[in-house]
Amino acid sequence: MLRLSLALLVVLAVLFLVEHRSTSAVLVMTGDVVASHPGRSITVANEQTDPGGVRIDVRAADHEGDRDAIRSGARVSVWYRSVGELYPVAVKVRVLDPR
Repeated sequence: MLRLSLALLVVLAVLFLVEHRSTSAVLVMTGDVVASHPGRSITVANEQTDPGGVRIDVRAADHEGDRDAIRSGARVSVWYRSVGELYPVAVKVRVLDPR
């Protein structure tokens, strides 16, 4: 329970910092795709996110690598912005390891 509380505290702190940065700042996240809605969004998790990951809108993103390889288990890097939408918006998605 303590670990969960600490993880939630870290996630809230990160969200607070991201929201208070300039909306033009591009952030990068590398991790594993845990859920994919082709052409709409992906959920990416790494050691800094909770196990559920971060859902990112990919509708307007440029893609490097095989777009069809973006599915659960694939390793990706995502460049994204937090622009006041429900989810961060991807600028670019690169497939690192399609697995």
